[in-house]
This record gives sequence, structure tokens and C-alpha cells, in this order.
Amino acid sequence: SITDSSCIGEIACLGSEIDDVISGKSCDKRLSCFYVYAKSITDSSCIGEQACRSLVSYYGETPNVSSGSCVGYRACYYAGFYGVLGPSISASCKGDDSCHYAGYSGSVGDLVDSCNGDSACQYMGYAGSVGNVMNGCNGDGTCQSVAYEATQSVSAIVDCCNAPDGFCAGVESNDGLVAADPTCKAGVNLADTLALIEEESESDTSPFTEKQLCYGKTAVENTVASLSKGHSTAAVRYGVNKAFEDLGCDDKSDSEICEILQL
Repeated sequence: SITDSSCIGEIACLGSEIDDVISGKSCDKRLSCFYVYAKSITDSSCIGEQACRSLVSYYGETPNVSSGSCVGYRACYYAGFYGVLGPSISASCKGDDSCHYAGYSGSVGDLVDSCNGDSACQYMGYAGSVGNVMNGCNGDGTCQSVAYEATQSVSAIVDCCNAPDGFCAGVESNDGLVAADPTCKAGVNLADTLALIEEESESDTSPFTEKQLCYGKTAVENTVASLSKGHSTAAVRYGVNKAFEDLGCDDKSDSEICEILQL
């Protein structure tokens, strides 16, 4: 459904398929939501000529676009581009061409408070993969070509690669990302930890109990959120220590998860 004076402009929402709603004065300007496939577009998102034109995640969950995301000329134009994107774009992609081709035949996770600036995340997943981007890649041209034709992947970009100091254009791996901006290391380590916890949850021979994995995952997720919001180093370290304790790492020194949490 379309509510709240949304879809304003010449053929603004022609051909779009929305699972839930377009609301909050979203999709404003010519071709702003032309042939978009999304779950919802809310909160004055997709504002500008061709802002969300052909935004679709063909191989992932249908994205939610919210909190004033995709604002600017072609801000999220073809943002999924035959790859995986999202499922959340929140307070992100503000600026001309800010998330141009974000999933570009690869995969990109959630974009939260990220990719704000002209050409901020252009070609981000280009034939590679990038995990969640949270409070990262803010500033003109900060993260162009992050996984550019790479066989490796970038686990996450959290609270780093932000102007004026963090320019990560051309980075193709976790090592390259951390070399470009050392403050990215914490986010990469936490993303890798979450992936390993998921693997352990599916293993019949895991040294961790179901309770330990559940509590440990929650602690790591909370720490990622804390990091992305720019909380103090002490707060992030508390979260890491909490995860270490919840997972019972004191007697699992050979576990890769526990090794990462000690870095």
C-alpha cells in the first residue's frame, strides 16, 4: 500500500512490488522507486531522481529501506544489482551515487548508518562479499570497490572507514581493510566470531553447550551494536569479555572462537 503522500513525481513508483508499505513521504522525485522490489520503504526514504530505481535483492531477503535512507541522485540505483543486499538499509546511502551497485553480483549485508556521502560505497560487493556495514564508509568516496573482483571477502565494516581519516577504497580482504584502517579490526573479529558460533551451533561435536552458544552469540551481537554506536573502548571490551565468559572459554583455549576473542 502507498500512504502519507508517497510516490510523488513522474512515474515515481511505476512497476514496483512492495510487500508491506511505502509511507512517510517516501519515493519523491522522478523515477525514484521505478521497478523496486522491497518489503517496505518508510521514513522519507528514496528521495531524489532515480534514488531507488531498480533496487532489488534477487538472491536475498527483500530489503527494508528506512530512516531516511537512499537520499540523493541515484543514491540506491540498482543497489542489489543481481546479488544479495540487506535485508536492512537504515539511515544509510545519503548522497549522490552513494550506494551505487552495492551488491554488484556479490553479496552485502545490512547497511546501518553507513555509506553516507557522494559515491561512498560505489561497487562495494563487486564480485566479492562484504558483511554488515555499520557506521562505516561515511564520507565522499570512502569505500569504493571494497571487494573489487576479489576471491576473498570482507567480514564486516563497523565503526571505521569514515572520513576524514578512514579511506578504504580498493581494499579486497579483511587484512587489506585493517591495513587501510586499523580501527576496523574489532568489527572484523566480532563478525568472524559470530560466523564461527553459527557453525558450532550446527555441529554435533561442538565443545560448547547450546546455552553457551546462545548466550555467547547474544553477547557478541550486543558488542557489535555497541561498537557501531561509537561506545567507549571499555564498553566494547566489557562485551568481548562477557562473550568469553558466557562461552566458557577458560577451559577451551584451543577453540578458534576463544582465540579470536582474546585478540
